[in-house]
Amino acid sequence: MTPRQATFAYLFTLYFILGGAETMMSPLFPLVQPDLNISESNLAAILAAVSAGIASFNILGGISSRWLTDRSLVRASAVALAAGMALSAAAETFWVLIIGQTLLGVAFGIYFPPGLASVARMYRGAEGKAIAVWGQAYSFGLAAAALSVFAGEGWRWVFAGCAIPPLLAIVYVPRWVEAERDPAPVPWLAQLVENARKLNYRLAFMASFGGVSMHFVVIGFSPTFFESRGVNLWLVGLLLAAGRILSAPVKLVGGALYDRHGGPWTARLMTTTTFAFGLPLLLAPANVGVWMLVPFVGMAVSVLPVANAMLVAALPPQSGWGIGTFRAALLGSAALLSAIVSGLLTLGAPLRVLMLISLVLPALVAAAMHRAVEPGATAGPG
Repeated sequence: MTPRQATFAYLFTLYFILGGAETMMSPLFPLVQPDLNISESNLAAILAAVSAGIASFNILGGISSRWLTDRSLVRASAVALAAGMALSAAAETFWVLIIGQTLLGVAFGIYFPPGLASVARMYRGAEGKAIAVWGQAYSFGLAAAALSVFAGEGWRWVFAGCAIPPLLAIVYVPRWVEAERDPAPVPWLAQLVENARKLNYRLAFMASFGGVSMHFVVIGFSPTFFESRGVNLWLVGLLLAAGRILSAPVKLVGGALYDRHGGPWTARLMTTTTFAFGLPLLLAPANVGVWMLVPFVGMAVSVLPVANAMLVAALPPQSGWGIGTFRAALLGSAALLSAIVSGLLTLGAPLRVLMLISLVLPALVAAAMHRAVEPGATAGPG
């Protein structure tokens, strides 16, 4: 391996573990629920805590990148990841579990801005392809998390085993080229306003929010939704894993379409397709609709690399804090959405209805992208 390949492999591996950590509680919940005596509303609270942890430390870690190196931030994310896995494994109450899960969100929040910025910087001129390949780690991590339904009564060992790689990642962190520091950086708020005026920055947010909302609501609650309708939980886990694996080639195709047609055109195609797969997933009989998990998941999570490429193209080279602010707003919105779902479930709202309502979001994103690719609008990657 060349030093650049070794660094990419290191960042890829951490992203793989973090991808699984972000959603591991969803497939494990039916196994954890009887042990800790928790409810579906507790699951929604856990998902909200994870997304809130990601959002808050996206912005804190991103802003810190103006003074700290990407390498030091990545190591800090490994520390939070190991601690969160250990606490989740040892949890005997809901409150200990939610603290551990929140730490997993903190780890992801710290990691993402320096991780994305470093990958784009290492492969300058081929950012789209590099981000698409890096994004495979997230897909594989989600697939591995979905397979955790097979853990049975040994669910604690899943978390304990996942604590080992980040411990090793704390000990060894490769060195890579860091961004040049601006001796007189633009004030944070002024730069944020400047970014918000960019069309691709706003469109990247819309596309990302559509994907994340599907991730936390439709995909996040699908194991509980289908199990309550008599579908074998193991089958749900296998289909979720298959969907994650399918997203790997779909992301590569999305990257190629991005290079050819631009981000808005590609995002419109992918969000429209996500909506089309989501309707039969929820409206068909459960033993039929469950099979739609594979194409739905494969398409829904593949929107995010396209949005990430749009984001990087809209930001300056030293963009860790810009990425962090973007992700904080995005996942803060997702946390609010999860909290709303949790509250409505507590009040007795039907889960199917809430999941159907969430499908409106990718449809709205597709409409926004359609306006962006109309004649006279800017549709290129930049």
